[in-house]
Amino acid sequence: GKRGGGGGGRVLSVSSLTKIAAPGLRLGWVEAPPALLRRIASRGYLSSGGGVAPFVSEVACELLEAEQDEVVAGLAETYRGSARALCAALRAEPGLFRVETEPLGGFFCWVRLPEGVDATELLPVAERHGVLFLPGARCAPGAAEPFRHHVRLCFAFETEAAMGEGVRRLAAAVREVQRRAA
Repeated sequence: GKRGGGGGGRVLSVSSLTKIAAPGLRLGWVEAPPALLRRIASRGYLSSGGGVAPFVSEVACELLEAEQDEVVAGLAETYRGSARALCAALRAEPGLFRVETEPLGGFFCWVRLPEGVDATELLPVAERHGVLFLPGARCAPGAAEPFRHHVRLCFAFETEAAMGEGVRRLAAAVREVQRRAA
């Protein structure tokens, strides 16, 4: 039957293992009406004989056939610890960063910068200090203004020590921007 109340057989859903398995596991799937799936599957890319990402597909298959509940629970616990470590490092820099909501899941933490520090302008300074982030405005193209003073930091990839060092470097970049503006 039709999902979501209609769409004339043209509605599809694209998902991936990125969030439930690992940030670098770039393998996904499409859910769609059978006729649309047949059209997608008939494209030369999918019928070329080589398959789509055969190595990653094998890794995903092994993961899904294993004790996936245990794997996901272990990853969730690791990410919870990483999120807490990142937030603690941010709070250790008084007056510079405000974590408005500590992450309960996912890979990212939204952080408010001090008044007068624009995230997009901060990025090249931060890069010179050896740290990267995604300016908040890039995450909301239609409503960028409210996110000008926000950064999105990933806690899913680095160790706790590396995140602490990254926050110290980001703090140095923020202070540099503040000094320039004064």
